[in-house]
Amino acid sequence: MAAKVTSRVTVLGGGISGLSAAYYLAKNHKDPSKITLVESSPRFGGWLHSVRAESGAIFEQGPRSLRPVGPAGWESLNLASELGLENMIIPVSTSHAGARNRFIYSKGQVHKLPSSIASIVKRQSLFSGSLLPILLREPFVKRRTDESDESVYDFFKRRFSKEVAEYLGDPICRGIFAGDARLLSLRSVFPPVYEMEKSRGSVVKAAILPGKSSSPAPDNHPLVQKSIQEKWSIWSLQGGLQTFADKLHESLVHMGVNVLSETPCRAIEFKNNGSVCLSTDTKDIVSDHLVSTLSTGVLSSVLTDSLQPLKNILNEIKSVSVGLVNLEYKSNLIQDEGFGILLPSSEPVNILGIIYDSCVFPQHDRNDGNHTRLTIMMGGHWFDKHCGNPDTVTPQSLTDNAVKAVNKILRITQEPVYHLSSVQKNCISQYHIGHTDRVQRIFDYVQQNNLPLTLLGASYKGVSVNDCIFNAKKGVEEMLEKL
Repeated sequence: MAAKVTSRVTVLGGGISGLSAAYYLAKNHKDPSKITLVESSPRFGGWLHSVRAESGAIFEQGPRSLRPVGPAGWESLNLASELGLENMIIPVSTSHAGARNRFIYSKGQVHKLPSSIASIVKRQSLFSGSLLPILLREPFVKRRTDESDESVYDFFKRRFSKEVAEYLGDPICRGIFAGDARLLSLRSVFPPVYEMEKSRGSVVKAAILPGKSSSPAPDNHPLVQKSIQEKWSIWSLQGGLQTFADKLHESLVHMGVNVLSETPCRAIEFKNNGSVCLSTDTKDIVSDHLVSTLSTGVLSSVLTDSLQPLKNILNEIKSVSVGLVNLEYKSNLIQDEGFGILLPSSEPVNILGIIYDSCVFPQHDRNDGNHTRLTIMMGGHWFDKHCGNPDTVTPQSLTDNAVKAVNKILRITQEPVYHLSSVQKNCISQYHIGHTDRVQRIFDYVQQNNLPLTLLGASYKGVSVNDCIFNAKKGVEEMLEKL
């Protein structure tokens, strides 16, 4: 018989959303021991997963950098400072090649994207002509009056051109969401761009002449101000972003939070007395409130059938799996340094993109010499087509595909001296057309049925690390007002 454990609040999921939510709860609770964090795996951090090889090199099996901009970016910096991580931050300035230079592979060539006004005026190899006429025309394109949702691809095609949709909108969606721009909702994927047309009638106009209150004032925190003064573009941490998760976990233990690993949730039942019971293999955790950071599909699978309407809506939000291959080669083999390369879906190479890890964060290179570290992303929306079944594909198969792609795109013919492959299953939620409405229906159901449940995580309002941290803090604040 399972042991019964009581908890004021239980946080389900030990990824960055769950860790952050538990941290903000513990900060604002007089007795953090009444908070329980439950994680199914032996490791905390979720998709934040940094691996240190024997050589000392750091390889990211998930996100590798954060942007220090906007309220979400500022909150991540604030949290890093609170955790004592300031001296471990590795910033990349806007003048760095890793921030300035981004590339698209198409038609057998690597094309550098325009990064200055001068480059916009010139004809780009990726496009049939200069982008300047397209940008000058955009403010005169009528804003859309139809309130129905629109795909990212259709938006860029309508306001700019088919080429911009094909060679910018499409590969950017593959890089961020591993998804299809023809299915992803502009409103949910790029809310600021959606608001630019809605409020100003033009993306270009809003970018050049932003309204007085179009963006919030920067946070006054010293680390935020430092990032602005030093013009950071992105940042990481010594040891990789896993350091962020590890420090959060360490802080929770120190604060007295009841932290459980290797404890998969088997069922969630909301009781008539207003409590919620989370069942595991060895214990039943009864709480006054549940914070779930699970993906919608996983959450749906552990809810009781009495919540079938909620389960149905949760299952409407799909996720995709991503294959990640880290490769390391001897010597510096990148001729034109930058952040990396993305591929449009029309390109017949079975990868999503290549990240130049050693260009962006050379601090993560091995200690005994000059090497090139790359991460190859593959699969996503096209996983079955390009890689096979995520449950059965072998690491060697992924590695072989990655090496082949690097050979074709970067002309690197030598064999890697190190490789690491993994499949991140159902790791990125897909914000398909209608996503905003789906999320609202989920939240409405929870509210209308008075469920003691807060839903956080990357399935709802942003997939980035910054979004997860920011929404965790916001969600906890809203929850505490009601408790």
